[in-house]
Amino acid sequence: MKENSPATVFMSSDKEFDKKFAFVAYGLLILIILFSTYLHYYQPQVLNVPSNVDVSTWKNPSFEHTCIYGRMTEAEKAKIRSEGIPGNTIPEILFMEIFALFVAWLCFSHARKHYGIWMASCFLIGSFVFTGLQESAWILFGRFTGRSAMQGLGEAVYGTYWFTKGGLWFIETPVSVCLGWFYLAYSCVWIAGKAFTKKSLLWRAAVGGLIAMGLDLWTDPVVTSPELMSWVWATGDFIRVLGIPQTNFVGWFLLIFCFAFLWEWLPGWEEKWGRAKATNNFFLILVGMDIVVLVFQVPWCFILRSILVLAGVDHGLLIPQGW
Repeated sequence: MKENSPATVFMSSDKEFDKKFAFVAYGLLILIILFSTYLHYYQPQVLNVPSNVDVSTWKNPSFEHTCIYGRMTEAEKAKIRSEGIPGNTIPEILFMEIFALFVAWLCFSHARKHYGIWMASCFLIGSFVFTGLQESAWILFGRFTGRSAMQGLGEAVYGTYWFTKGGLWFIETPVSVCLGWFYLAYSCVWIAGKAFTKKSLLWRAAVGGLIAMGLDLWTDPVVTSPELMSWVWATGDFIRVLGIPQTNFVGWFLLIFCFAFLWEWLPGWEEKWGRAKATNNFFLILVGMDIVVLVFQVPWCFILRSILVLAGVDHGLLIPQGW
């Protein structure tokens, strides 16, 4: 009777772990999504979910204290006040959800082919949770406290931001946004890795973050326009680029940069600790990194504000002027 080689036994144990990991991780994610979606629609008072129909009830920020308010004509403001958020229909939201799922499936299939099911799942679930926690933390912090990390120049800060549209929700972040973060992050990390194969991980992670930030630079002004209003930003940031607070772009870069590092370290961790321990450490460090990125925004905003004040700037900068 032929005995199994150590390599065969090792591969078999990895496959068993992958099955258990997928069952537990995807199962927990689905439960959180279902519970969050239930709260969002059927118990909106728990998380103070803003109304998409009556914008006069908005707080932290109010409709008048949003970035989009200053970009609207009087006719557009009147229409929003009377009709609510545009495009908030079931067919449009359903299309958005299906599109996000389809593109995410394409990227996951690519990742599975090139890196295996374990690495692909770590990227998908990791990026999903990473961005979902980060976004929801900022949203709920601003919503319940009416504060932000920054102190505005010449205008007060009222809360942070929130998403107005979504079918399924992860805490207070639409699942379509979490999936969008996954396929954008994966695409950027993949492109950076292929374009700079001989460069260091630091270089590749930075390039991936810059590509993602560049994509976000032209995407956000469109989806936050008066015609769509997929999410709403509070006024008060020191610098707004195309109507979007600079903290959004800084956050995008930092998240992609940090996530690329952690994910590319996974194979080395697996070799050192085994797949199970590497997975546990990956997600624990991921949550810790989420907290670090959140906390980083406080000194970043303080330093940036101080520089602008010393330079004689006494009001928020709009780039371009008048946007």
